[in-house]
Amino acid sequence: MLEFIGYFLIGGIVVSLTTYYGAKGDSFLAAFISQFPSMTVLIFFLMYTQSGKEEVISYAKNFVYTVPPWILYVVAVVLLCERIGIWWALATGVTLYVGTCMLLAYIK
Repeated sequence: MLEFIGYFLIGGIVVSLTTYYGAKGDSFLAAFISQFPSMTVLIFFLMYTQSGKEEVISYAKNFVYTVPPWILYVVAVVLLCERIGIWWALATGVTLYVGTCMLLAYIK
């Protein structure tokens, strides 16, 4: 149980730092912090210690499938935020992300 508290704290630190620097106008640093592979490094390592290399490799291969939908999500937010507002842009982006991931999982 203690390990899950650690995971929660790390996630909270990433979100807090990203929000802090984004709100201060340093959007590049905020983007760097949120995309720094600290979470995937931690996940790969912890998954390896609990399940071994086969599960890490399988996870990493499937993780790659979520990258193009994630890019689509971000592009949707960039293009739609000014036009329809943040909430609708996020909803549209997340819908595109989930839909594209489901399509790729079905095709895969």
